[in-house]
Amino acid sequence: MKQLKIAIFCSGGFSTSLIGSKMQKVYDAEGKDVKVDAYDFGMVDEVGDDVDVILLAPQIGWAYDQTVEGHPNTKVILLTMQQFGSMDGQVLVDTLKEKGIE
Repeated sequence: MKQLKIAIFCSGGFSTSLIGSKMQKVYDAEGKDVKVDAYDFGMVDEVGDDVDVILLAPQIGWAYDQTVEGHPNTKVILLTMQQFGSMDGQVLVDTLKEKGIE
C-alpha cells in the first residue's frame, strides 16, 4: 500500500507545523505509513497535486472553493475552529478517519 500524504495549510504555516507534528506522532504510534507536512497557503499550487489530502486551517476557509477547483484529484477538507483549535493530533486523525481517510 502506498504512503498516504497529507498537507496542512494555514496563512503562515506556524500553527499547522505544530498540528502536523502531533498528527504525525499519532500515525507513527498506529504504525501507519502516513506523511504529514505543513505549509504556508502560498505553496498550495506547488504541493496540492502531490498529496492525497489537503487540510485547510479555518483562517483560510475563504480559499476552500478555489482549492477544490484547483486540485480536483485531491481530497480537500476545511477544518473547523474546534478541530484546529484543539491542537490535538488525535482529534484531527479521528476527523480524517470519519471521512474515510486512513
